[in-house]
Amino acid sequence: MKPILLAVMLLFTTLNASALKVKITAATEGADKPAVVGTTNLPDGIELMVTLRRKESAFMAQDKAKVTQGKFRAGPFSQKGVPLNPGIYSISVSMPIASMQPPATWPTIGNDGDKLEGPLTKKSSFGGRVAEYSTTFKIGDGKASGSQDNAARAQSEKDKHAWWLQSCKDICKLAQGMASKKGAAFDFDRCYYKCVADEGKK
Repeated sequence: MKPILLAVMLLFTTLNASALKVKITAATEGADKPAVVGTTNLPDGIELMVTLRRKESAFMAQDKAKVTQGKFRAGPFSQKGVPLNPGIYSISVSMPIASMQPPATWPTIGNDGDKLEGPLTKKSSFGGRVAEYSTTFKIGDGKASGSQDNAARAQSEKDKHAWWLQSCKDICKLAQGMASKKGAAFDFDRCYYKCVADEGKK
Protein backbone atom coordinates (compact mmCIF):
# COMPACT_ATOMS: atom_id res chain seq x y z
CA MET A 1 0.00 0.00 0.00
CA LYS A 2 2.79 2.38 0.92
CA PRO A 3 4.70 1.98 -2.38
CA ILE A 4 1.49 2.72 -4.31
CA LEU A 5 0.83 5.82 -2.20
CA LEU A 6 4.42 6.97 -2.74
CA ALA A 7 4.08 6.48 -6.52
CA VAL A 8 0.86 8.53 -6.57
CA MET A 9 2.53 11.32 -4.60
CA LEU A 10 5.53 11.31 -6.92
CA LEU A 11 3.24 11.46 -9.97
CA PHE A 12 1.29 14.37 -8.47
CA THR A 13 4.55 16.20 -7.69
CA THR A 14 5.79 15.65 -11.25
CA LEU A 15 2.54 16.94 -12.75
CA ASN A 16 2.62 19.96 -10.45
CA ALA A 17 6.22 20.68 -11.38
CA SER A 18 5.35 20.74 -15.08
CA ALA A 19 2.49 23.21 -14.57
CA LEU A 20 3.04 26.91 -15.20
CA LYS A 21 1.47 29.39 -12.79
CA VAL A 22 1.00 32.32 -15.15
CA LYS A 23 2.33 35.74 -14.17
CA ILE A 24 1.70 38.90 -16.20
CA THR A 25 2.24 42.55 -15.34
CA ALA A 26 1.55 45.59 -17.53
CA ALA A 27 2.16 49.33 -17.34
CA THR A 28 2.19 52.27 -19.72
CA GLU A 29 5.19 54.04 -21.19
CA GLY A 30 4.81 57.52 -22.61
CA ALA A 31 2.30 60.27 -21.95
CA ASP A 32 -0.77 60.82 -24.13
CA LYS A 33 0.26 58.29 -26.83
CA PRO A 34 1.30 55.45 -24.54
CA ALA A 35 2.81 52.09 -25.30
CA VAL A 36 1.95 49.14 -23.07
CA VAL A 37 4.97 47.32 -21.68
CA GLY A 38 4.95 44.29 -19.45
CA THR A 39 6.60 41.18 -18.11
CA THR A 40 5.47 37.56 -18.02
CA ASN A 41 6.73 34.08 -17.31
CA LEU A 42 5.03 32.76 -20.43
CA PRO A 43 7.66 31.31 -22.79
CA ASP A 44 9.40 33.38 -25.44
CA GLY A 45 7.53 33.37 -28.73
CA ILE A 46 4.07 33.51 -27.16
CA GLU A 47 1.86 35.98 -29.03
CA LEU A 48 -0.33 38.22 -26.89
CA MET A 49 -3.22 40.53 -27.73
CA VAL A 50 -3.16 43.87 -25.91
CA THR A 51 -6.43 45.81 -25.79
CA LEU A 52 -7.03 49.38 -24.58
CA ARG A 53 -10.55 50.62 -23.84
CA ARG A 54 -12.30 53.72 -22.56
CA LYS A 55 -16.09 53.50 -22.58
CA GLU A 56 -16.63 57.24 -22.15
CA SER A 57 -14.73 57.92 -25.40
CA ALA A 58 -16.09 54.86 -27.23
CA PHE A 59 -12.41 54.03 -27.64
CA MET A 60 -11.03 50.56 -28.30
CA ALA A 61 -7.71 49.69 -29.87
CA GLN A 62 -5.69 46.48 -30.10
CA ASP A 63 -2.14 45.53 -30.92
CA LYS A 64 -0.26 42.24 -30.98
CA ALA A 65 2.85 41.69 -28.88
CA LYS A 66 5.38 38.86 -28.80
CA VAL A 67 7.07 37.69 -25.62
CA THR A 68 10.85 38.11 -25.84
CA GLN A 69 13.09 37.40 -22.86
CA GLY A 70 10.08 37.55 -20.58
CA LYS A 71 8.99 40.98 -21.80
CA PHE A 72 6.46 42.37 -24.28
CA ARG A 73 5.55 45.73 -25.80
CA ALA A 74 2.49 46.96 -27.74
CA GLY A 75 1.60 50.31 -29.24
CA PRO A 76 2.00 53.21 -29.04
CA PHE A 77 -1.76 53.86 -28.94
CA SER A 78 -3.50 57.02 -30.11
CA GLN A 79 -6.91 58.22 -31.22
CA LYS A 80 -6.37 58.23 -35.00
CA GLY A 81 -2.96 59.81 -34.60
CA VAL A 82 -3.93 62.36 -31.95
CA PRO A 83 -3.36 62.04 -28.20
CA LEU A 84 -5.80 59.92 -26.19
CA ASN A 85 -8.45 61.82 -24.26
CA PRO A 86 -7.57 62.25 -20.57
CA GLY A 87 -9.20 59.76 -18.21
CA ILE A 88 -9.10 56.18 -16.98
CA TYR A 89 -8.40 53.41 -19.50
CA SER A 90 -8.48 49.65 -19.10
CA ILE A 91 -5.71 47.37 -20.33
CA SER A 92 -6.32 43.74 -21.17
CA VAL A 93 -3.43 41.41 -22.02
CA SER A 94 -4.59 38.03 -23.28
CA MET A 95 -2.92 34.89 -24.59
CA PRO A 96 -5.06 33.31 -27.34
CA ILE A 97 -5.57 29.54 -27.52
CA ALA A 98 -2.52 27.29 -27.68
CA SER A 99 -3.22 26.14 -31.24
CA MET A 100 -2.56 29.73 -32.38
CA GLN A 101 0.80 29.79 -30.59
CA PRO A 102 4.17 28.64 -32.02
CA PRO A 103 4.58 24.84 -31.62
CA ALA A 104 7.87 25.45 -29.79
CA THR A 105 5.86 26.86 -26.85
CA TRP A 106 3.57 23.84 -26.50
CA PRO A 107 5.89 21.80 -24.24
CA THR A 108 5.65 24.66 -21.70
CA ILE A 109 1.99 25.68 -22.02
CA GLY A 110 0.52 22.35 -23.12
CA ASN A 111 -1.02 21.49 -26.49
CA ASP A 112 -4.36 22.89 -25.28
CA GLY A 113 -2.93 25.27 -22.70
CA ASP A 114 -3.59 22.53 -20.13
CA LYS A 115 -0.29 23.23 -18.31
CA LEU A 116 -1.38 26.80 -17.51
CA GLU A 117 -2.72 27.42 -14.02
CA GLY A 118 -3.38 30.22 -11.55
CA PRO A 119 -5.89 33.08 -11.20
CA LEU A 120 -4.88 34.58 -14.57
CA THR A 121 -6.03 31.48 -16.48
CA LYS A 122 -9.47 30.34 -17.55
CA LYS A 123 -11.19 27.85 -19.83
CA SER A 124 -11.60 28.99 -23.41
CA SER A 125 -14.91 28.67 -25.23
CA PHE A 126 -12.85 27.11 -28.03
CA GLY A 127 -11.42 24.46 -25.69
CA GLY A 128 -8.30 24.33 -23.55
CA ARG A 129 -7.04 27.11 -21.28
CA VAL A 130 -5.97 30.67 -21.98
CA ALA A 131 -4.45 33.46 -19.92
CA GLU A 132 -5.72 36.99 -19.36
CA TYR A 133 -4.61 39.93 -17.24
CA SER A 134 -6.45 43.23 -16.74
CA THR A 135 -5.61 46.54 -15.09
CA THR A 136 -6.35 50.27 -15.47
CA PHE A 137 -4.24 53.38 -15.96
CA LYS A 138 -4.77 57.12 -16.16
CA ILE A 139 -3.96 59.32 -19.14
CA GLY A 140 -3.33 63.03 -18.62
CA ASP A 141 -2.72 65.05 -15.47
CA GLY A 142 -6.07 66.84 -15.46
CA LYS A 143 -9.66 65.69 -15.17
CA ALA A 144 -11.47 63.81 -17.90
CA SER A 145 -13.07 66.16 -20.44
CA GLY A 146 -16.75 65.51 -21.09
CA SER A 147 -16.65 67.57 -24.30
CA GLN A 148 -13.67 65.62 -25.64
CA ASP A 149 -15.35 62.32 -24.77
CA ASN A 150 -18.59 63.43 -26.48
CA ALA A 151 -16.66 64.47 -29.58
CA ALA A 152 -14.83 61.13 -29.64
CA ARG A 153 -18.11 59.20 -29.33
CA ALA A 154 -19.67 61.25 -32.12
CA GLN A 155 -16.66 60.62 -34.37
CA SER A 156 -16.80 56.91 -33.55
CA GLU A 157 -20.45 56.80 -34.67
CA LYS A 158 -19.58 58.62 -37.91
CA ASP A 159 -16.76 56.16 -38.57
CA LYS A 160 -19.03 53.17 -37.94
CA HIS A 161 -21.67 54.62 -40.27
CA ALA A 162 -19.11 55.24 -43.03
CA TRP A 163 -17.78 51.70 -42.60
CA TRP A 164 -21.33 50.31 -42.87
CA LEU A 165 -22.06 52.23 -46.06
CA GLN A 166 -18.83 51.03 -47.66
CA SER A 167 -19.52 47.45 -46.55
CA CYS A 168 -22.98 47.62 -48.16
CA LYS A 169 -21.42 48.79 -51.44
CA ASP A 170 -18.84 46.01 -51.34
CA ILE A 171 -21.42 43.32 -50.54
CA CYS A 172 -23.79 44.45 -53.28
CA LYS A 173 -20.98 44.72 -55.84
CA LEU A 174 -19.98 41.15 -55.01
CA ALA A 175 -23.58 39.95 -55.31
CA GLN A 176 -23.95 41.88 -58.58
CA GLY A 177 -20.85 40.22 -59.99
CA MET A 178 -22.10 36.76 -59.04
CA ALA A 179 -25.50 37.47 -60.59
CA SER A 180 -23.83 38.73 -63.78
CA LYS A 181 -21.83 35.51 -64.12
CA LYS A 182 -25.05 33.52 -63.88
CA GLY A 183 -26.81 35.84 -66.35
CA ALA A 184 -29.37 36.79 -63.68
CA ALA A 185 -30.94 40.20 -63.15
CA PHE A 186 -29.76 42.18 -60.15
CA ASP A 187 -31.08 45.42 -58.64
CA PHE A 188 -28.03 47.09 -57.09
CA ASP A 189 -29.96 50.03 -55.61
CA ARG A 190 -32.46 47.72 -53.91
CA CYS A 191 -29.63 45.63 -52.46
CA TYR A 192 -27.76 48.72 -51.26
CA TYR A 193 -30.67 50.55 -49.64
CA LYS A 194 -31.91 47.37 -47.97
CA CYS A 195 -28.46 46.85 -46.51
CA VAL A 196 -28.27 50.48 -45.34
CA ALA A 197 -31.67 50.15 -43.67
CA ASP A 198 -30.39 47.17 -41.70
CA GLU A 199 -27.69 49.24 -39.99
CA GLY A 200 -27.78 48.78 -36.23
CA LYS A 201 -30.04 45.72 -36.38
CA LYS A 202 -28.89 42.53 -34.65
